[in-house]
Amino acid sequence: MTERKTHSKLGVVLIVCTVLSFLLSVLAFFGINHALNNILTHVVYKREAIIEAEKAQLNDLIEYLNRNRASITSEDAIRSWIKGKKDLMLAVYDPVNPYAQNGNQATLYSSVKDALSMYNLLQDEYSEYWYSSAVASRGDRIRSRVVKVMYFPMYRASQYGLYASGAIAFLLFVFVLYACIRKKTKYIFLLSRELQAMESGDLSSPVTIRGNDEITSLALDMDKMRVSFIERLAKEEEMTRRASELLTAMSHDLRTPLTSLIGYLDIVELGKCGSDEQMKKYIRSGREKAYQIKEMTDRLFEYFLVYQPSDEPFETEIMDAGMLFSQLWLESALILETDGYIIKVTGPEREMPIRANAPFLRRVIDNIVSNIRKYADISEPVLVSLKEENGLFVFQTMNAVLEKKGNAESSGIGLKSCEKILKSHAGAFSYEEKNEVYTTRLTIPIVKAEEDDSNGKA
Repeated sequence: MTERKTHSKLGVVLIVCTVLSFLLSVLAFFGINHALNNILTHVVYKREAIIEAEKAQLNDLIEYLNRNRASITSEDAIRSWIKGKKDLMLAVYDPVNPYAQNGNQATLYSSVKDALSMYNLLQDEYSEYWYSSAVASRGDRIRSRVVKVMYFPMYRASQYGLYASGAIAFLLFVFVLYACIRKKTKYIFLLSRELQAMESGDLSSPVTIRGNDEITSLALDMDKMRVSFIERLAKEEEMTRRASELLTAMSHDLRTPLTSLIGYLDIVELGKCGSDEQMKKYIRSGREKAYQIKEMTDRLFEYFLVYQPSDEPFETEIMDAGMLFSQLWLESALILETDGYIIKVTGPEREMPIRANAPFLRRVIDNIVSNIRKYADISEPVLVSLKEENGLFVFQTMNAVLEKKGNAESSGIGLKSCEKILKSHAGAFSYEEKNEVYTTRLTIPIVKAEEDDSNGKA
């Protein structure tokens, strides 16, 4: 699959969407508020309608005062009348000249808590809406008082319009922002469903790739993970199939060489050989059958080692690496000398303690010897070295390689078992073929003196 480079960042897209949504909501707020105020001013609450309402309110007040034999100067009566009228305000002036109101005091009547602030606000914003009239005062020296009446439901409606404009602008902000990111959220939900399908075991469907941002990169990684799962499962199934075939075949194939070996041993033991030459022939044939059985059982061990859990513990003890590997090599490589190979061993120069499991390391040496017997040129010496490098014990073999034989195939299970064994020893196993020379190399950490002492005390 071709990888895509991420040119646009998701954060930048979200910032642009947020700024765009905010600007549109601000413009909508001012536009809607202006439109609502125009509707209130020119349609719902026209000046003429307000003035007529104020006249009606003043006439109602005068009738109330007349019924209660009160005057325009009767503050208690006016407060009683205006009580509960939230959208009404009266200003009663007491000037020498009733219409020269500047510098003269007025008595305010209103159900609003902060009447003076409201009065100043209405004076500034709705000065043309005030209705003024001279009202006679009963039995007063001054024959009349100037009464200014303000009926202001349009102010409360204007406040509601402001709140409505803000609410609409906020909803517009949310809607535009959601519209901008909806495509991304739908894509995220799609990836979530596809991931759930992968968790349930459906790896056949590819992950949907859209866009060119961080979410796209995540989708690409998910698809790579899906493909790697498929490949790993295929390999595991193939290895399991081959192991099963091997076990099935060996359960049958082991019988033939084992039966022959038992037969040869019985003949030799019972003394049924006609001559020494015939006995040697039976012994040689029995030896070949024994090696054949050993090779088959070695393959079984290797498959078991590769497929067992890697975290399964095994016992180790501190041993001298030079002595251990010299002994293991002598035991396993004796057959090489019998076959005619020339072995040259160098080292070790000093004692090198390591933590080791001897039976497992013997399997590694057996694999190395088996590969040498199969692929090494017998006319060239096999070089073996045991040494120390940078705090590591190193065991290395080098041998010339025979020319490739036909279609010889190897499952590689032996090399994998060697890698696993050395990994369990906190070491490493490597191999390479270069210039017709095959090299194997294994390393194991050398135990420090203080670690050795503490282990001994324990």
